[in-house]
Formats: sequence, C-alpha cells, structure tokens
Amino acid sequence: MVRALIALLCVLVLVPAGAADNYDRAFERELFKSRFEHEVQFRAAAIHVAWGAEALCDSTTQVEPFVLLSTHSIRQRMSDSDLQLFRSVTGMDEKWRVAWADEGAPDALRVGDVVLAVNDRKLPGGGTKLELGALFRGGSMVSNDDQGFWDVMLKARQEAAEGKPMRLTLEGGRKLEVDTQRGCAGSVTASSFDSDPDVFWRLGNKRAKIPANAMLEAQTADEFRWLAAFGTYFQASQSAIDAAQKSEGVSNGFLVGKILSIAVPGAGMLLSAAEAQAEKAIAVDSIVGNADLFANEVVASLGGDAAAGLHLTERMAGQGMKVDAVLMDGLRRSNAAEHARRIKALQAAQAERERLEARAAEDAQSGSAATARP
Repeated sequence: MVRALIALLCVLVLVPAGAADNYDRAFERELFKSRFEHEVQFRAAAIHVAWGAEALCDSTTQVEPFVLLSTHSIRQRMSDSDLQLFRSVTGMDEKWRVAWADEGAPDALRVGDVVLAVNDRKLPGGGTKLELGALFRGGSMVSNDDQGFWDVMLKARQEAAEGKPMRLTLEGGRKLEVDTQRGCAGSVTASSFDSDPDVFWRLGNKRAKIPANAMLEAQTADEFRWLAAFGTYFQASQSAIDAAQKSEGVSNGFLVGKILSIAVPGAGMLLSAAEAQAEKAIAVDSIVGNADLFANEVVASLGGDAAAGLHLTERMAGQGMKVDAVLMDGLRRSNAAEHARRIKALQAAQAERERLEARAAEDAQSGSAATARP
C-alpha cells in the first residue's frame, strides 16, 4: 500500500501544469476499485465466520445474508472530487445499497438494490465522530461514523433471534422478507478508506474494527476470514476471555481440535491425552494471542488453511507495516505456527480416518453382496 501511494504521488508530480483538467485519474480509479472490492470481500467473510463459529460463541444472534454499503460507511473524510470518483467506480452513493448477497438470500434481492429501512426503521445517513485519542497517535481527530446504521442492523438481528422475520423496505416501496441464520453476535468491520488505518478498536460486545492496513493486505478468502475471526473473538467470546485470564497452569488458548471437534463429528477423538497435555507448551501471554488461535481454528473449521493469519502477518511484518493488535510479534508467530501445525496434523488424521471408514464400508457392502448371491 505504501508503494501504491508513492506511485500515485509520482503520477501527480509528473502531470504537466495546466493538464490537471485532462488527467483521467486512471490510477486512482483502480485504487478505489481495488479497495472497495477488498472491503466487500472482508464484510462477506465476516458473515461467513459469524455463521461458521456460532457453536463457539458465547453470545449469538441471527445474522443477515447480505452486505449493505454506502459512502456513509467510509470512515475517512474525502474531498468532493474523490467522492465523485468513488461513486462512479463502485456504484455506491449516499444510499445504502446491497454490495453482496449470499446464495441463501432471496432471488429478489440483487446487488445494487437500495434498502431504505430494516424492520420499518429507516437507515440513517452518516455522522461524524471526534476521537481525541487520535491526537496522540498522529491520526485524524474527526472521522465519519456509521454507528446509526449498525444500531438499526443489530436491533433487527436481535428481533430475528426472537422470532420476528427480518423485513427490508426497498426503494420504490417494495417489501422483502429475508431468512437469517444464527451466528456470533456483534459485528466486525473494516473501512477501505480509514482515517486511522493502523488502529484496532472494539465497542464492547457490539463492534470491532479491523485495521484497514491489514484488510487491504489480505489476498485470499482464508486471510479475510482469519481477520474476521480475530475480531469475532473480541465480540462474542467475552466469557472465554475472562476464563482465559483466570486460568491457572494451562495455556490460555483454545485447545487444538476444540472447534474442529464441533465442526467435524468424531474429530476430537483423535486427540490423545499426550497431545492435549502438550498443548500447555503453547504459551499465550495476552488476549490477542487467544484471538490468534481462535481465528486459526475458525478458518480450519471452514475448510481453510489454519496458517492463513500467519502468512498475512509475515507479509505485513516484512513490509514494516503499522497494524495494531493483528500484527503478531515473534512469540505470537511462534505460537500460531505451532498451533497451525497441530491443526493440520489433526485434519490429516481425520481425513485418513474417514478414508479408512469409507473403505471398510465398501468392503462390507461388497461382502454382503457376495453372500447374497446364490
């Protein structure tokens, strides 16, 4: 990302005086398009993680199968010309539009549709937020704030959990009911244009913001999911955090296989007493270390690479990026690598067990067929 900004500055410097009006801003168009696509991928990953990790979360709710975005969700204050370019490149504007819809969403809900209200509550425009702490970080004290939007969405999720269908009011007055799915409570977000792109923060058990720098560096679906799962740990596993802080003589992290034992029936049986005891060797000295391991296992339970977060953090560290919380130090990297190795070994053992069981079933079926023949 630093290289991209340097390239942009070089382009601007090389534009001849008086030619600014003819400059088509091709580089910025591509930058805006790429950033927007990253945010959509991340927000979709956050929904898949919420669904996939539901069994492990202490607080759950119903989660919608779509993503709504508008220019109000951009945390960074942008100039009028940049906003105009962003609108033309992404199709987004001040209205809340469907940016992504899961296959479980109604066919009548399409990308680009404008949603005016959810459960008859109007989706508000954006506001501004004053962050005095940004003064000491060298960041912007004033940023855009879409908390009003999330107040409406979180309320609708709660009502869906209580049995009330989630109902959308689309532009033109059309009403549409949407089936939701139980998942981890809270929301994990990241803005592709953030006034504080290196900062991680959480708002109780309602929201967590992943640093934009990390989200924009993510390259694979597993890396997006790992980031979403990292934030989910802080949102929906408060009792797990409390228990970890009070634990004595054992690792504060999740035991290898805890998530997999739920996602894959029988997987937990593969952990021997010796392997479980060896887990104590993984020393997690902080809550963020717990989040690393939680994210590893969530990604693995979704069929992905448990080391996705490790790959991401190694690239960020190699580039000298500034990223709060998500960027692992040496100890956390070592723990995450060992944890991922054990998960992969468990996955391999589970796959081998399933292969042997399938082979035994085939042999038994063949034997029964042979016995039945005269």
